Amino acid sequence: MNKQPKTSHLTPWKPGQSGNPLGRPQGARAKFSEKACADALADWTTNGATTLERVRATDPSTYLRVLFSIIPKDIAVSIENRTGPMDSAEMQMMRRLVGLIQATAAAIDPETVFGWIEEDLRARVAKDLPKVERLD
Repeated sequence: MNKQPKTSHLTPWKPGQSGNPLGRPQGARAKFSEKACADALADWTTNGATTLERVRATDPSTYLRVLFSIIPKDIAVSIENRTGPMDSAEMQMMRRLVGLIQATAAAIDPETVFGWIEEDLRARVAKDLPKVERLD
């Protein structure tokens, strides 16, 4: 037969009463965090700029890692999206252009094809287009 210990004499704690009255005092962790942040701020105010300059000069990878670690993630994401890959319409145009160039690759050098495309576009729109650098 399964006997369970009697627990009828146990009562739950009253609201506001701790189950560990000798444990960490309320607010102790917050006090530590506040003091640590205040000390870090005081040190940063005194030495921050010089430390950044020294780390930038002696260890650029650590410098960049620290800078990017303090940028809020939502800002980092928006920067990545703005400088990231092409959108769908741009990608479709690029695939079409690459396909046309590849179709002529056996007979004509791709650089010649790029030159023709640039020359033709300039003639057709009759205005100055920005000079695009070659990807070598």
